[in-house]
Amino acid sequence: MKARPGISLNSFVSEEVFYKAVMTLVISMPVVEFFTEILSRYTDIFPCFFQPLILSLFGVLGTMLVVIYRFTAKAQKRVFRYADLFYFTLLFFMIISAVFSQNPGLYSSGDFNRCENPLHFLAYFWLFFSGSLIDRWEYRKNILLSFLAVSLLEGVFAFLQTFNIELSYSYLYRADRAAYGLTQNSNYYGCLAAIFVACVSGLYIFADSVISSKVLRSILPAIAAFLFYTMLGSRARLAWVGFASLMVFYVISLIIMCRRSDDKTVIRSAVRRSLILLGVFAVIFLIAFFFTDYIREVTVRSYWEVANGKPEMVGSRRVYIWKTGLGAVPEYWLTGVGLDNFKYVFEYKGIFHEEMFIKDKAHNEYIQFLVTQGIPAFVNYLALLIYTAVGAVRNILKEASAEKRAVTWILLGMFVTYATAAFFNNSIVYVALYFWLVIGLIIPRDPVRTKKAGAR
Repeated sequence: MKARPGISLNSFVSEEVFYKAVMTLVISMPVVEFFTEILSRYTDIFPCFFQPLILSLFGVLGTMLVVIYRFTAKAQKRVFRYADLFYFTLLFFMIISAVFSQNPGLYSSGDFNRCENPLHFLAYFWLFFSGSLIDRWEYRKNILLSFLAVSLLEGVFAFLQTFNIELSYSYLYRADRAAYGLTQNSNYYGCLAAIFVACVSGLYIFADSVISSKVLRSILPAIAAFLFYTMLGSRARLAWVGFASLMVFYVISLIIMCRRSDDKTVIRSAVRRSLILLGVFAVIFLIAFFFTDYIREVTVRSYWEVANGKPEMVGSRRVYIWKTGLGAVPEYWLTGVGLDNFKYVFEYKGIFHEEMFIKDKAHNEYIQFLVTQGIPAFVNYLALLIYTAVGAVRNILKEASAEKRAVTWILLGMFVTYATAAFFNNSIVYVALYFWLVIGLIIPRDPVRTKKAGAR
């Protein structure tokens, strides 16, 4: 008997289903937080209470979708790709690290708003897997536009916070007149603002290929300027690092365009728009320099950290945190000290005392991965990032469609910005979800080559 249309398992795991689920999560996270902050003014609910719960829910539901997808893969003749392989290796190492943790069941010292528990990692990996399935140009473009919408929502509150106008209050960390958006931490927002600046910059530079609305094209520089101001307003130096890498990325990209493209009109348009953006950023930088203390405060703080002669104090004591974390790697090289269990490195040798500067995060996502999940997991993660970046560059150079090439270029700019800022940032649910989705969207769709498949 022929099954009725719309009731097969395969109908639950189509590209459209994954796309709609991803869009729902991306948009719902900041929207729910907006209403949560309103509630926090009148109830005992604290800001960001629901975001970790929402991500956990999508982690469970998303993993169920992946299971159904793999269950129906053979019948649908779906090839097994390297993206699929990375999904399972990431999942494997995460589970191993959680099971063999030195503090099983404890994540980020039990801080609900800062921890990344296994359900959150399930959501990250599902976002990555979903992105690897979303190939339609319209879907990928709409995801970029959803990033634009989220950046505006976050940016409005971040801008007001630079004047000490808050919707609610900062549960985690915030300096005076510092922007934290809807993330509860100015460092987190700084990283988020940097990748959104990368998104908006790319949308404007490649507007001819991606944006059909003339009105939207004309206001993109203003949006980029607005987000750049809030990025500076976060007072987060890691955002400067991410932004600097974005500038280098686009200089290299434009050089490649000039050498590879035969369409001089496209090249001139991209160069002209890039120069306009550069001018806009320069104006905002000067405004921030003369009318705020954002630039001076960051510069003076950085100077004194270097001038005091204590290397471990550099980067708000990040060097001290990194050295302490790396000291535990030789003993826990295989499975790490435990998933999101970085605080253990300050305690495991029994040298803890009240004067110690203790952190439950590494303030470097690569060291965090290495220390908490071990060397094999760290190597696997680096392999994923390298494979993704190299593959994205290769696809850009080979792609014939200007629209698809532009979308990949924009996403790669976001990837580079976050990956650079991650040297000084913490992975956190409010920000990391966008990065994992970007990885999935630009990773090559190459099938795993088997001996049988390669035989002639």
